[in-house]
Amino acid sequence: MMATSSEASKGAPVVAIRKLAKSDVPTVWMILQESPEAAAWSQESLLQLASADPAGWVAELNGLPVGFLIGRIAADEFEILNLAVAAAHRRNGIASKLLESALEFSRNVSCVSAYLEVRVSNVPAIKLYTHHGFTESGRRVRYYRHPVEDALVLSLNLSGNH
Repeated sequence: MMATSSEASKGAPVVAIRKLAKSDVPTVWMILQESPEAAAWSQESLLQLASADPAGWVAELNGLPVGFLIGRIAADEFEILNLAVAAAHRRNGIASKLLESALEFSRNVSCVSAYLEVRVSNVPAIKLYTHHGFTESGRRVRYYRHPVEDALVLSLNLSGNH
């Protein structure tokens, strides 16, 4: 688990990042239910991903999962497939901690870039990713359903950002 002592000493809630486990799936699925902007996955899909390596990370606050990030490696690229934080815990830096952990992992396994798709209307997510250095590299027309919407493709060069 990753948490800094400075967070604990300030009295701020300590967010720990750890690998996604099968036991997290019901909570992760509930987070997805309150996150219509995230990709909708079934509990069965989440169970399969929790069994894969590397699949995902969970942000834990006071012992309870409050957010997750799921990604995969394809050749020398890391693709972020899904990221969501429970509604009650948004805007507290949890998504940033998950993203930083995933990017650190990606660099450690020699990925040279990271990329993802995000709804064009999901301004908070776009701000999060651009804050971490992602830039727009394309657009997928009518990529999402319910509602139908374009996706921005965002990418990050990992080789020069240590």
